[in-house]
Amino acid sequence: MPATYINDQWVQQDQLGLGRAGDELARMSLEVNPPFTIGITGKWGCGKTSLMRQAFATLGGKPISQNLRLGQDKSELNVASLEQLNSLSHRLNGEKNRALNWTDALHETADQSLSIWYSPWQHQQADNPLIPLLQEIRAQYGVKRRILEQGRQLNRQGGLAALTLIEHVIDAAISFTSGKPVKAAVGVSENVRKAWNENNPENLAKPSDGQRFHLLFEDAIENLLDDLNGSNRKKLSYEARLIVFIDDLDRCEEKAVVALLEAIKLYLGTSRCVFILGVDDVAVGDALKRHWQGRSDDNNREYLEKLFQATLPVPQPQPKQVRALILQQLESHGFPAEAREALANDIEALLEPNPRKVKNFLNSLCINWQMLRCKAMKEAENCRRLVMFQYLRVNHRPVWRLLEREPVLLQLLLRVFTDSTDPLNIDSKSLSTDELRLTREIFSRSFAHVLKHDDAKDMKLHRSQSLDAAVDKALERLDRRRSDQYFVEWMKQTVSPDESLPAMYLQITDTD
Repeated sequence: MPATYINDQWVQQDQLGLGRAGDELARMSLEVNPPFTIGITGKWGCGKTSLMRQAFATLGGKPISQNLRLGQDKSELNVASLEQLNSLSHRLNGEKNRALNWTDALHETADQSLSIWYSPWQHQQADNPLIPLLQEIRAQYGVKRRILEQGRQLNRQGGLAALTLIEHVIDAAISFTSGKPVKAAVGVSENVRKAWNENNPENLAKPSDGQRFHLLFEDAIENLLDDLNGSNRKKLSYEARLIVFIDDLDRCEEKAVVALLEAIKLYLGTSRCVFILGVDDVAVGDALKRHWQGRSDDNNREYLEKLFQATLPVPQPQPKQVRALILQQLESHGFPAEAREALANDIEALLEPNPRKVKNFLNSLCINWQMLRCKAMKEAENCRRLVMFQYLRVNHRPVWRLLEREPVLLQLLLRVFTDSTDPLNIDSKSLSTDELRLTREIFSRSFAHVLKHDDAKDMKLHRSQSLDAAVDKALERLDRRRSDQYFVEWMKQTVSPDESLPAMYLQITDTD
């Protein structure tokens, strides 16, 4: 098995047991009554994008060039990636995917619906994020239409009419942003003027025309779906819908976050539209707080509750799937077979079950293993020590920097953990008493939360702190305490009192 590193991009394979959640999200998007907005919530790195991509693929969604992975070209997307995406779809080679256990009506609704993927952070510098979203709908409609043209005859006139209508909608959105009437907007059509009061074209730039824009958008979506239904299909079902997946909203600046949420609420919530937003709800809440300064956390929470008709928190990955991923990486990089189970135990104990953090740690561990690997490193206990020191390197960088410079300070770190005042077995000339005292203080502060329990002051809930922020802090401390406690006990059992940090963990020595 060749050595590999895990990409932090979304994955189509169900590596961590989230596939069922993605399939259920796809089903839900077909069963709700539009307009409907679903929030996929979870902290950084928990797998929101992968879950949404699973649902997107199940619904038959196809990414376009902006969704290509780094180094992937369009030909790869059209062949390998599309085949992989198709394997997740509700239809396999035209036949119903029985694994989903969907009714015939659900399959038919999915056939007549259009799924769109939109990443607002790529467009957050736009004056109005509504415009690139509409352009994305137009572009991905064109992609699906070209695919369908290969399998059945589509009405060419219907396609032109649908494109014309969505162009009108984009023109109208541009006029909102520019504050100018339609006649002054670049590329505007005469038909858009007729959609509003011809006797007062200035109205197009006024917020009061939001309702007219809403109706124009609704008509455009109706035409898009009807066109994709094809001339040889039965009449468009009233259940057919546009399903818009919006990912990484929490990566945007607060101005862009609010602008897009307001656009969805005011203009795009039509009888054919379902929106699915992947958000870190705490981060979005903070963005609303910064944007609407002085407004209470309760008001911001109510704002999101009114926007979302349902929220789906991303489930934690299945422990057996996390372990399988760890073992797979250890095997692919040549870690000794007799050490892998113990290494997997250590890694699971040291890390919280966050997919991104697990992947990042494994990648960092494996590249260090490849660089530092020597004859001695093939011993199981030395492999375990590599994991131990990698945890220190990643999670306690100030401590690691001191050990890199003075490996003998490992003795002092152990004495801090054991609360020992025994003298160090070092050359007294290399480090002064003051330097050792300062270093001991640094080590003690780094692990104070697991070495003593008199830090109640730090745990107090300040009046200015929201409950969500307090819970985040408490969970962070809980994860850190659990991980660091395991590390401290492990090191106390593993490192001898007079041991320095071995050179093989710091520099390239001999090779195989």
